[in-house]
Order: sequence, then structure tokens, then C-alpha cells
Amino acid sequence: MDSLYLAAYRILLPRRYRRYLERADGDKDMVRETLLHGTFYEEYRLYGFASKSEAERRSYLTDAVRNKICRKANNRRGQRIILDKWLTYNLFSDYYRRKAWLLEKESDIVPIAAEGMQYGRLVAKPVDKCGGRGVQLLQYSDERQWRERLAALLDKRGRWIVEECIVQDEPMARWNRDTVNTIRMNTIMKGDIVTHYTPFILSGRKGNFVNNGAQGGLFASINVADGRIATDAYDENGNRYECHPDSGTPFCGEQIPRWNELLEITATMARRLPGVTYVGWDIALSLDGWVCVEANKGEFVAQQTTLGRGLRKEFEQLCGI
Repeated sequence: MDSLYLAAYRILLPRRYRRYLERADGDKDMVRETLLHGTFYEEYRLYGFASKSEAERRSYLTDAVRNKICRKANNRRGQRIILDKWLTYNLFSDYYRRKAWLLEKESDIVPIAAEGMQYGRLVAKPVDKCGGRGVQLLQYSDERQWRERLAALLDKRGRWIVEECIVQDEPMARWNRDTVNTIRMNTIMKGDIVTHYTPFILSGRKGNFVNNGAQGGLFASINVADGRIATDAYDENGNRYECHPDSGTPFCGEQIPRWNELLEITATMARRLPGVTYVGWDIALSLDGWVCVEANKGEFVAQQTTLGRGLRKEFEQLCGI
């Protein structure tokens, strides 16, 4: 049946098939995996699917599979909140511990520009994007420049959340000082029981403002029981790092500070979203303690790359699917 589907695709949609093949550098197996199972090319490469059996491939929690599970496990209202940064901020502002403003119409420009003059620099994010896409650091000394830049953001796309910058505390800054290094803490809630699942650290590169893997950042898995980093770090090109290439700070074996506090905070936040089984929380250690950066739909590229195994069965069982 699979071979018939692919043959029909090549015959009925030849141009589209050729585009898939070009993006896959001529790898027909990669195209097959994408068309039949929705696997991204990056997932295919990072998980080493070229050398894995069909059963091994299906053990991985690809983004396509995770989306299907989350549509079943999370109610629509909760899913809408975690996919909209402004709605997330309003529900969890006490855990953000910083000011934020919504930029969606021209009348928002002047008051936000005034805040920019007061704080000196702010962070702007599209409310509906993830993976660090579209995130910008705004830093100007003239109010006219602030107004022009905010107007340009409005022209570029619809709604933005503009936030006060996080100042990270020293224990987390030691990996890289140019970005805020964060912890992705995934929570799975069934009833009133919250399970913390496959957390990892994200650290950016020197000269970059964002730390996401999609933007060149590094990630390493953390032992949820004690908060120690359990693996070397990787990037999304599959490169492995024992130490951060810019600071020289090691990954595996290093202790994440105030770990129990982080577990308590994310469990409390998860319970504030009844009907939402799974959330990926990005958390940063500020001078005032752990703060929420944002909530995410939570891909599993980092965990499955660093751990070297598929997590689909575990995730389905924890979510009750």
C-alpha cells in the first residue's frame, strides 16, 4: 500500500515530488518517510533513520506524532493559551515577574516606546511563533527610533508581545552570557498528578541573542531526579559537545541550581491549566529566582537526540493515549 501511494504521488504530483526530492538531496527514503509519516528531514537526520528499521523509526516521537497526541490529550482552550504568548503571559504573569505589553495596533506604539525609553531595551516576539523565530532585541536611545521600529514590526506581521528583558543569575550564565540559558521542563498532568518528563538545558552561542536549537543553540538532557545534566550537548546539525564551545563550561555532570524549586513552580503552573495534559515550559533563573520565559507545544528533538532513543511509547502511556 505504501509503495502504491508513493507511486501515485510521483505520477499525480510530479513537480511537488521533485521539490521534496531536491530538499532531501535525492534521498528517496527520506522523502518516503516524510510523505508517509510526516517526519521532518531534520528529524530523519538527527535520529539516524537511514540505519534504523521500520520498528525503530516508529518508536520515535516525531513532531507529527506529538501533534496528534496533543490534539487528543489537550483541550482546545488550553492548547490555544499555550500557543499564544500573550494569553500565556496573562495567565501566568506572577511567574514571569516582569512587565510585558501587547503590540497589535498603532495606538500601542507610543506607550510601548515610552517603556522602551525607560528600560533601555526590550524583547519582541511574535505571539504565535516558536523555536526562537522572529525574536528581536530592541535597544534604542531615541524615542523616534523606538516608534519607527515598533511600527515596522506591526507592518511585518500582526501581534507581538514586547517584554522587559530577563537578567539571568550567575549559576546559569556560566555556559553563555550572550543569551539567557533556559531549562525546558515538560509537565504531563493526569488528574492532579504532575509528572516532570525529560527536561533539558538550552544554551545559545556567543553573539546570538536566542538560545533555541533551531537558531544554533545547544541542548543536553537533565536527570529529572536530581537536576544534574546527564548527557553531552548537541546542536541540530548533530554535532556533539562535552563543553560549551564558547565558554569551555562542561555539560554532563553539572548541577542545575535550585532544582526542587523549579519542579515545584512548573507543577503549580501545570495545575493552572486544567484539561491540558502536556506543556513544555521554558524557565530561566533570574536574579529574583526561576521565572517563566514562555510555554510551548514542546518538540522532542533535543531529548531523543541526546538520549539516543525513541520516546513515543513512554509519552503515549504518560498521556493516557
